[in-house]
Amino acid sequence: MFLFFLLPIFTVAAVIQTTVPTVTTDIPLSSVESITVPTRTQDEKNAKLEERLPFLKSADELSRQEFFSIIQNDKLSKSEIWERVEQWAEKQSEYVKTDIMEFHQRLSQHVDNSKMRVERIIKNLPEALRRLSEIVQDIDITRVQEKNRIANLYTSLDDDVSKTLQWIVHLVSYERNEGKQLERRNKLRKLKKGGIWTGSVQATNII
Repeated sequence: MFLFFLLPIFTVAAVIQTTVPTVTTDIPLSSVESITVPTRTQDEKNAKLEERLPFLKSADELSRQEFFSIIQNDKLSKSEIWERVEQWAEKQSEYVKTDIMEFHQRLSQHVDNSKMRVERIIKNLPEALRRLSEIVQDIDITRVQEKNRIANLYTSLDDDVSKTLQWIVHLVSYERNEGKQLERRNKLRKLKKGGIWTGSVQATNII
């Protein structure tokens, strides 16, 4: 019933490595991992997780800690986490269950929309890249004309496709790759001479 809403939880829970306090569950004691008192950092992470999962605000403190102990258990497989969270959800009040279902519906819509956006980008990106390549490879135009045509191309594209193409161009740009390597070499060369690299100026004396 509540399995699907867990999809984004693993993304959030994956960065939470510390342990959580002991809670009362229906899971046999032999299968419960040893846990410790939460640190301040752990409390802050749990608070951020609660912000992303609003149905937790309707649950009591014991239920929230039980939820955290499940999704933050690195020794459980994804299927085991799903099963235990479903069991956790079934024990909650009707008010909490209603919040879970509403969250589930919003998440389902978000996932569907995200999938369609990704598919649209992948479908249109090759043609956008071909058009950009034609402009760049045209040696009969001036640099100003090239710049204007590229700008017009970006404007004419779907916003997602345009931003993705611009990000790819930036990713493979000279400034981001060979340019950075050259900057690092220059930086090391200046340091070897006894100077202090400030980004654009070499300071040889400090007062």
